[in-house]
Amino acid sequence: QSKLFSGDVVLALAPEGFAEKWESREDFLMISTIGAVPKPIEAYDYFPVVIFAAMITWVAVDDSINMVQAAMAAAALNVCGGWVDAKLATKLVPWDLMLLIGSMLGVSRAISNSGLSEMLAQGVKSAGMGPQAGLFFVYAVTNVMTELTTNNAAAGLIFPIAVGVAGEVGGGYK
Repeated sequence: QSKLFSGDVVLALAPEGFAEKWESREDFLMISTIGAVPKPIEAYDYFPVVIFAAMITWVAVDDSINMVQAAMAAAALNVCGGWVDAKLATKLVPWDLMLLIGSMLGVSRAISNSGLSEMLAQGVKSAGMGPQAGLFFVYAVTNVMTELTTNNAAAGLIFPIAVGVAGEVGGGYK
């Protein structure tokens, strides 16, 4: 027979929602949630892996479908199947970063269409730079841009310049 005394610590396993219901009451000095007990894994839980593999296979086999279309179809299947909560998924996306990257891709297209990338590439070639120096130039410009924006936005912005420099100095695109 055990007795509780003043100052004793009691560990209680309680159902979900217990902490929210009782935390404002004075019956308990402190209520802390440790974490939920994970539900057992069933065969149904492996279907997102099958959907992902089917998406990759679909893009590899069918040339008429691109990765974005296949990814959207896979995402829709995951939401409809209940494996992904659509409201939670939209909260987890860093929309400000997506906007920045999308904007930089638009600027990247403008750099390519305006001829700025060709002009910079010809300037690198006329400066007498070889493939290694051209690569260093692209690296240095990308490094500076990464300090001003994110690395993804810098990569999207510098890509047409890198392709133009590689073509002018005789370096490979890869």
